[in-house]
Amino acid sequence: MHNVENIRFVSPAAPGFYVLEPCYNEAGDAICEVYREPVVAWALGAIGCVTPVTAHEVLNSNDFHAILCPDGAVRAYNDAWESEAKWLDQQKAKVSRDQLR
Repeated sequence: MHNVENIRFVSPAAPGFYVLEPCYNEAGDAICEVYREPVVAWALGAIGCVTPVTAHEVLNSNDFHAILCPDGAVRAYNDAWESEAKWLDQQKAKVSRDQLR
């Protein structure tokens, strides 16, 4: 949510929520690990979208990210996984498929 003027309300996040993003190797052709950033708040946008806020930024709703929940489940805009490991496996598989094209 790069347009911070659209934020209508910010609420503190409960502990245990993290934004997950894949980290690529130096060549940029494979995912080697997961970057975790704690969610410190949730921003409610003008059209009702809830966006995670970290210490570094209010994430753009269009950016790819997933949320690690305190119960270990991972959720994204249109998908969910039982664990961070399963989410990471799927991200690695996507990169492999994209390279075959």
